[in-house]
Amino acid sequence: MKLSTVLISVATTLAVAMSGAQAAGDSAAYLLLNPNNGPAKLKALADNAATIPINKLFLSFVRPGMVYVPNSNTLQHVGLSYGTTGDFGFADLKAQIAKLRAGGVQVYISMGGWNYNCWPYTYAYYSVGGYGTSTPNYWKIIQEGGGSLAGCTEANQWCYVCEPKRENTVLDDFDIFPEPHNSTTFQQAKDYIVAKAGPEAPVFHPEIVPGSTWRDPANGKVVPVPGDGYYIKVNRDPYQDFVYLAKDLGLDGIDVDYEEMWHADTFKKGVSTGPWTSYQTVYKYAAIMQDVIINIKAIQPTLRLGTAASAAGGLSTNWWGGNLKGIWYNLNRFYPDIYNFMANGANAGGVNVMTYDLSNNQQYHECPDTGVCSLSQQVLYYMNSYAANNLNAIVGYEIGTPAYPDPIQDPTHQLPLTPSEMNLILAGQGSRGGFFWELYKPAAKPTNVDPTTLAQAVCKAALGANTPRCSGVIPPYDGQPVTSTISSTATRTSDPVTSVSPTTTMTPNCPYPTWQAATAYSTGAVVLFNGNKYTAKWWTQGDQPSNGGPWADNGPCTGGPTPTVTSGTGGGSCSGVGAWASTSTYTGGSKVTYQNFLWTAQWWTQGETPGTASVWAKGAQCSATLKRRLYNNY
Repeated sequence: MKLSTVLISVATTLAVAMSGAQAAGDSAAYLLLNPNNGPAKLKALADNAATIPINKLFLSFVRPGMVYVPNSNTLQHVGLSYGTTGDFGFADLKAQIAKLRAGGVQVYISMGGWNYNCWPYTYAYYSVGGYGTSTPNYWKIIQEGGGSLAGCTEANQWCYVCEPKRENTVLDDFDIFPEPHNSTTFQQAKDYIVAKAGPEAPVFHPEIVPGSTWRDPANGKVVPVPGDGYYIKVNRDPYQDFVYLAKDLGLDGIDVDYEEMWHADTFKKGVSTGPWTSYQTVYKYAAIMQDVIINIKAIQPTLRLGTAASAAGGLSTNWWGGNLKGIWYNLNRFYPDIYNFMANGANAGGVNVMTYDLSNNQQYHECPDTGVCSLSQQVLYYMNSYAANNLNAIVGYEIGTPAYPDPIQDPTHQLPLTPSEMNLILAGQGSRGGFFWELYKPAAKPTNVDPTTLAQAVCKAALGANTPRCSGVIPPYDGQPVTSTISSTATRTSDPVTSVSPTTTMTPNCPYPTWQAATAYSTGAVVLFNGNKYTAKWWTQGDQPSNGGPWADNGPCTGGPTPTVTSGTGGGSCSGVGAWASTSTYTGGSKVTYQNFLWTAQWWTQGETPGTASVWAKGAQCSATLKRRLYNNY
């Protein structure tokens, strides 16, 4: 990735960001839904809507080729992984959305996401393998294809370029954004794009039909196109149906997460040695967004429209392939009314910049400029590029282990979000708000920021430090009762996050779900397996608890009276809880005993004494005579 300098200083950005008398941004997050725990997660959020530290929620993801007939009240052909029978979760989803909105949370639904943007064949042949053997992901072709594109076939999902083999995806898991040429409004959108096009004439591709095959004109290969093409069979426009779905669900807005890097690399223009233009991808994306806008105005004029944008999307300099550099810069250049509809005014849902999955690998020029290699430096660099080109945009954060670079193949060049990096980004962008991926994604390492810590920090920076919801927590979703009463203690001078002491009441008789191989579990999740209670030590899926590894065996779960954990003094059991040690490191949720009291860490800590540092929430007094079991999964 060859990127040029944007001459705008961090100091200037800070001055602009902090100049307003009051904060005006949002604390936003994406929630990835799936049939296993998506409904439980959403219910937990909805039940605590008034106190969660976000005021904007993106539900993810619907397929780009979705079908929704107005007033049908079913998610059957939407592609949202929420339910599998009856109305496929429509009624429940609508009810949870209503509760969230009543609690002051704006709710959007998002179309796209990486898998619903990635075409394995074209991404292998024109993105990963389209620029010789020295691209960052070419190791996939070496590993799966023997070093040659000829070894990348449908059988190995074209060298597993979209998702690694370990994810166990199949080709049906992928989709692309269609061009619904059967649609009157999409045709209107195309006409608009052609009339206002930039230096190149737009070329659309009616020959690329989801669920069908495509003959690659470069080599004659006939390959499947991701998607099912159902919208064609029933003569629907997915982008129009997206608006109808939002109206019937009672949503505040919709969000288009467009990441078709394969399209930019396949249809680039220019001399063989580069640089190239990606105008054709600008035109396709603009036509999609214009189709959505036409339908918003006709169907639900108050609906807001947002979009996910690439980190390099605001840059105006030459494009060397491999990303979506300059797409949003050129969108604003050719079609400023489309950009402004999303970024400014009554319908603005925000241009949300995915300033994550960044790398400091200088072998592939992945630092955007000399000396701009840390996460915060890169994030501010990319956000400054949007600002320098008068593009109103919102910064993005990622929880835990980044998806890129590959955490197994190239962990040393990953740039996860740490408290210090979070604070640096907040200093430059905080008052303008921000969003993060993903609400229930684990921090993975004690040095990474967890969802509650980040949400609280962004909330306070954007909505004001005294905003009540900004001291709330992301609630658990595993069946535990959760109160919405949050008590706050002092704020650390080194960290803009207020610690909280949740009052949690557990239910008796081992109130934990049975372990399921297909379910993904976050750090701290508790399950039952063969009569024993197990606690996840880190993120896991498919690892049988009795085999150890990510699971800590807490012994037989025998039920008994309802155990409670309350803030303040009182009787309680400290059995099995270790004494605090100044040399030990503790993650959020860790419990220790100190001076005959139970203490719970609110975030990562080392060397901070319970009772003198706000990281520690004081719990019950230890008692040798009270033998109640203390459940440690809240």
